Amino acid sequence: MKNLRKYALAAALVVPSVFGLGAKNSEAAKISIDKDLASGVNVRTEAALGDNVIGLINDSDNTYDIINEEGDWLKINFNGKDAYVVGKWFHILDETKLVSDANFRDGDNIDSNVIEVLKAGTNVEVIDLANNGYVKVKVNGKEGYVYNNLLDSFRKAREEKQAAQKANKQIQASNNQQAQQSNTQTYQRTQTYKQPQQQRQQVQQTQAQPSSQGSSSWAKEWIAQRESGGSYTAYNAAGGYYGRYQLNPSLVRYGASPAEQEAAADNYVAQRYGSWERAQQFWAANGWY
Repeated sequence: MKNLRKYALAAALVVPSVFGLGAKNSEAAKISIDKDLASGVNVRTEAALGDNVIGLINDSDNTYDIINEEGDWLKINFNGKDAYVVGKWFHILDETKLVSDANFRDGDNIDSNVIEVLKAGTNVEVIDLANNGYVKVKVNGKEGYVYNNLLDSFRKAREEKQAAQKANKQIQASNNQQAQQSNTQTYQRTQTYKQPQQQRQQVQQTQAQPSSQGSSSWAKEWIAQRESGGSYTAYNAAGGYYGRYQLNPSLVRYGASPAEQEAAADNYVAQRYGSWERAQQFWAANGWY
């Protein structure tokens, strides 16, 4: 489960991920938290999990200098101190180039003044994310704004995201087709068996009592298998997600019983999606819920 959505600063942008750009050798590279993936990330004194948390990054308006890359971890400058974060939860702001001629503006909107027209292939240093789809960059010592889709790294990130979304939609369509075929086969098998009249009446009375759990069980199980393989003890150390439904630590404690996990998951899905079927559709389209 991944909590919440991206806020105003980067709402319209698809930003390059940390490990797609090789930030290791670039002193100018910075990171900002990806609110699509994490609502907050622990900052640690060393590149390891444990009792070493010294802070929390939860504001996408702030950026942090990358000092080095150590496996899955990034060494950063955090409030003047060397610290570590898991890199996959962040966007990277680094050097890139223009894919076509672009207006270099003095503001992050279409009504701002054009300082000059930059040629395709010009190298720029990404400084920060801005408003209205613009990115603040530095070119030959000058700071200004260009539209994000004119930057090579941003365009590639967008194309990768679109390809992933297309693949997820195909998986969803395949799953829906399999579910329909299963329902059809079940209906056909039911029709070939004639129950005694008294038994049919008992079955009809039972069926008349609604059961939301039964109608949602396939979707719930579908999500559980993809989140944890169905294990009640599965633990994601990087984000602290625990259990069969990989719930946020704020929703379920580490070591929670199966009954606690089931109740917490049902409550979360009911409040956020209304039903497990809707949660399953969202997961199939986005890879999380």
